[in-house]
Amino acid sequence: MTDERRYDEREVGLILRRVAELQEREGGKGDERGLTRGEIEEVVTELGISRALVARAAADISLQDLRNRPSWRLGGKTDLMFEEVVGKIDESLHTRMLEVLRRHLGEPGKLQREGGALIWSTGESGRRIHFTAVEHAGQTTLRLEESMHSAAVGTVGLSGFAGGFLGFMLMVPLKALVVKSLLLLLMGPLVVVGVMLGWLIGRLTWKRSAQAREEMLRRAFTELMTVAAEARKPPVLAAASEPDDDAE
Repeated sequence: MTDERRYDEREVGLILRRVAELQEREGGKGDERGLTRGEIEEVVTELGISRALVARAAADISLQDLRNRPSWRLGGKTDLMFEEVVGKIDESLHTRMLEVLRRHLGEPGKLQREGGALIWSTGESGRRIHFTAVEHAGQTTLRLEESMHSAAVGTVGLSGFAGGFLGFMLMVPLKALVVKSLLLLLMGPLVVVGVMLGWLIGRLTWKRSAQAREEMLRRAFTELMTVAAEARKPPVLAAASEPDDDAE
C-alpha cells in the first residue's frame, strides 16, 4: 500500500492550472497538435472529473475568446471579460469584493439583484463595467466585463474625421501655390490621405487605451480571486500549549 498523497478535484484543477501557467511562463512547447474535446474528456475521466464539465469549460473558453478578441478595424479590443468559478460566497465576502472594485475603479457604482444574481455596475465614470456573481449548485460564477465598442468607435471615428478635416484645410496654404483647377483635383486625395492618417492614429490611440483598461480590469479581477481564495482557507488554530511537566 502506497503512502502517496491523494488530491481532491479542487486540488487537481489548481495543479493543472499551475502547470499550464508554468509551461507558458517558461516558454515550453507542448504537443503542437493539441487535443480534441474527446481526448480531453478521456483525460479528465481518468482524473475522476465529470465529462459534462468539459463541455461547460469549452463553452466558457469560446465565449471569453470571442469577447476578448481585438478588432483589426479599430486597432484593439472592444469587449473585455474575466470569469472564474469559485465556491459559495456569503454577504461579507460580497461586500469585500465590492470594496475591491470601488477602490480600483474609483467610483461607488450601483448594486442590484436579479433572481439569484448580484450585479454591480459603474455609473459615473462613463465606462460600462459590470461585475456579476451568480450562485448555482454550491458554486459561484464571478464575471467582470466591460463593453467598450462605443468608446472605440468614437475614438477612431473622431480621429479619422479630424484627419480628413486637416487634409481639407491644407488647401488653404496650397491655394497660393497651385492653380485653381489643380487645387480642385488635389482636394479629394488630400481629404482621403488625411482620413487614412487619422484612422491609423486613432487605431494606435485606442489600442493603448484598451490595453490600459484591460490591465486595470485584470488587476481588479486578480484581487477579487485573491479575496475569494483567502476566504476559502480554513482558519488557523493556535497550537495548544503543552502542560508543564514540572507542574504539580
